[in-house]
Amino acid sequence: MKKLFWLSTLGLAIAATSLPVVAQTPETQTPETQTPVTPIPETQTPGTQIPPTTPITQDSFGAPRIKHTSTSRTTNYISLYTGSQPLAYVTILPPENIGIGNNITVTDQSGQSINANVTREGQKVRISFAQPVAPGSTLEIALTDLAFGYPYPSKSTFNYELAGGHIGFNREIPYGLAQFQIY
Repeated sequence: MKKLFWLSTLGLAIAATSLPVVAQTPETQTPETQTPVTPIPETQTPGTQIPPTTPITQDSFGAPRIKHTSTSRTTNYISLYTGSQPLAYVTILPPENIGIGNNITVTDQSGQSINANVTREGQKVRISFAQPVAPGSTLEIALTDLAFGYPYPSKSTFNYELAGGHIGFNREIPYGLAQFQIY
């Protein structure tokens, strides 16, 4: 008897919740005659010209990020897009067994050197700019005088953590990992 009472209550609850949904459906739209909400694009006939579109550049999105990395025998290069806010400083945290020397140069996309003050907070290197870097700029950071600690690393991929301090933000914005492969 308890099962019968429980099943009838469950059936009544299902019917009570589904009936208002059916009642709200307009009479003109039955499932067979519904039209799609999104329009179907027109098809191109063969031989017609496709209208030109303007490509979206990757830098127009405004998010700060690491664009690419490269390495030479003694220098690691990080190309960094500053994003849509002025950049005040960049922090770099190298792997445990790599030390970064004091010879760090920063240039903009035109190749001009940018005045920067390099300070250290433990293993973390902070590059503070004398003037905030303009939004939408690409910086090239060259890390030279690299020192490998003992034990000498056996792997060939190294990850540096990067973050930036932007004007108008209270916290650092993490850019991610700058990855270098050494052969």
